[in-house]
Amino acid sequence: MKTHLYALSVGLALWSVEALAGPDPFSGFISPVSNPVNFEDPRATTEVRPIYAYHHIAQDFATNGGDAHVVALQLRLALTDRIAFIATKDGYTWIRPGAKGADPVEGYGDLAFGFKGVLYRDAAQRTMATFGFRYEAPSGNKEVFQGQGRGQLNPFLSGLWGTDRLHLLAYTGPRISIDGDDSSYWDTSVHADYRFENFFPLLEVNWIQVTQSGRRLAINQEGFDYFNLGATGAKGTGVVTMAMGGRWRVFDDVKVFGDRLGAVDFGTAYEFPLSSRKDLFDWRITTDLIFHLEPGALFSF
Repeated sequence: MKTHLYALSVGLALWSVEALAGPDPFSGFISPVSNPVNFEDPRATTEVRPIYAYHHIAQDFATNGGDAHVVALQLRLALTDRIAFIATKDGYTWIRPGAKGADPVEGYGDLAFGFKGVLYRDAAQRTMATFGFRYEAPSGNKEVFQGQGRGQLNPFLSGLWGTDRLHLLAYTGPRISIDGDDSSYWDTSVHADYRFENFFPLLEVNWIQVTQSGRRLAINQEGFDYFNLGATGAKGTGVVTMAMGGRWRVFDDVKVFGDRLGAVDFGTAYEFPLSSRKDLFDWRITTDLIFHLEPGALFSF
């Protein structure tokens, strides 16, 4: 029995090393820009991703308009070419309500982290399907609608398909409030881009639906992707947005730690509601930089 377990362990280790050392057949794909906290790329990558978002609040929202600024840093670590650790929500937020006499507020966001694993991978057909699981911990500041309740659980599926130039990605899954104080949601996002050398114009659609109202604020409007207001009357409501923008491969095959290679992508997108209902969402500009490392770069010092 011990011999069989040893052989299995050696086989898995060799498979992981081989997978990490080989070329990535999906390197021509790019990550989504909009809905960055939830819309997860199905690939197992190692990357650092600073994000800045400017969010304009709808005039008929409870704050009478205003705006919000969010800066954040995402981390992903590929353990093999099929399994990755992900940390997708953190950062700092400034909110300026539009209501007369309302004071601006600021504070830290909640932390969200988990793992994702590739269920299906066909390099020849450029097709991939991935299952993931995240936990959002109530670790932020209440002043910016964070750090409340007992957190959320987010099982999700994401996938991709593409040709040399055309790439499609999709994501779906619930965000389930553990204690019911927060609202619960179902998210669906789709992405399409077309590659022109190092430029990828993109189009994305995000649909966020409230599946269960919270128990915190006696209003019927929600914050959706980043803010969870725990609105008591929001069940059954939803917002659909469209994002238009692009990614640029600023650098490719950059040397990191000597002979290891990576790439740098810059992304930006303008997002606005397609649905008649807006809630918190008037419009948003999201920008990011993604510093990629080749798979295995952190395992070969």
